[in-house]
Amino acid sequence: MEHNLVTIATFDNVFEAELAKSLLENYGFSVFLLNERMMATYPSMAGDMYRVELQVADTDSEKAAEIIESLNDTSFVTELLKSENALLEGHFLLTSGKHSNKYIEKIRILQNPEVAFSICKRIASRIEDKEFDAVVGPAYGGIALAFEVARIMGKDFIFTQRKEEKMMIRSGFDLTNIKKVAIIEDIVTTGGSVIEVTECLKSLNIEVIVIAAIVDRSGGKVDFGYPFESLMSIAVPTWLPEECEMCQAGEALVKPGSSDKK
Repeated sequence: MEHNLVTIATFDNVFEAELAKSLLENYGFSVFLLNERMMATYPSMAGDMYRVELQVADTDSEKAAEIIESLNDTSFVTELLKSENALLEGHFLLTSGKHSNKYIEKIRILQNPEVAFSICKRIASRIEDKEFDAVVGPAYGGIALAFEVARIMGKDFIFTQRKEEKMMIRSGFDLTNIKKVAIIEDIVTTGGSVIEVTECLKSLNIEVIVIAAIVDRSGGKVDFGYPFESLMSIAVPTWLPEECEMCQAGEALVKPGSSDKK
């Protein structure tokens, strides 16, 4: 028996459409994307004329639409991390010196520009009610995110970096008209880097209005003293080396690359 196809959602980029399609297929739905090829082949031209339409059989439309509508920021980021193989499980040595059985490989998010764009759109929507002049990103992970959020929101962009163990704004930026800012970070654990950025800005008489991140890995425990938005908040289990059961079991310890204290 044939069923009519019904559009249950539309997307302005192929990546988000394919992510939603994959999610529904995991639930057993047959899913079709209309205008996908046009958007993939001519994204700049097609984007003004078409949107990718997510279609399912009319008999499945109500249930499938409920699933898509429930895809909030946390669900979206979770699915995105899975799609980019950025949610790792194993035995990891964190920057703090503690051990964990889970690790988020943030660089895989930034490696795909479409993924980064999708994330930055959601971050921008979370802080669009705030008034600020520029978006600040700490090197290195926060730079790409802050730049894209600034572009989406029509704001100026600046970044900070460490020099001789001190966080500072790179020389050459014109700060004359920058009085209020938003800080964008990729993943927050202890909040160390962000706190350094706030102190740097305070020394320049620049007011921090809001802080945002993709993932709050503290599970809501971190407190910056400023409004804080995260697309996803999770409490990642950690242990001191002497308390780590994976060490006791003889499992190999992996130290992921990191240049920033977060």
